[in-house]
Amino acid sequence: MECEINFTDLTIVETDGKFEEVNKIMLKEPPFNKTWVIRSFATICSPGGVGSMEIQCHGDKGLYILDYTPSIGELFYNPDLGVLSMWSQEKGWKTPQPHPDLVKHNKEFWKHFYDTLVIDSDYLDKLYGKRPQIDEDNM
Repeated sequence: MECEINFTDLTIVETDGKFEEVNKIMLKEPPFNKTWVIRSFATICSPGGVGSMEIQCHGDKGLYILDYTPSIGELFYNPDLGVLSMWSQEKGWKTPQPHPDLVKHNKEFWKHFYDTLVIDSDYLDKLYGKRPQIDEDNM
């Protein structure tokens, strides 16, 4: 499926979102601190429509979804989160995590993507217990 993801933050745009390059730029700018945070809006275009998210990218490689308007309301077919998750991991970021308030508002939706390993969630870990780790060597 052909999908496109676009960001409003210039640092992410200039570096094609690659964590290592973003980190180099952020460490050159005041306050010269590894605890930097970038807030950006992401637009995900897919054959199903256009989804939008407000995200935060952190200097520890964390990527957090603060707000989300899906392209498709269908629980089991929603390309937006999969596109963001693949993008983030390919670019060196951690698996995206939705803000706990988003999860509380629509728990069934977020739990589906948590159970299918598309997202991570400290909130859902606390609620349901840590997910078992997959041993890829024995697959």
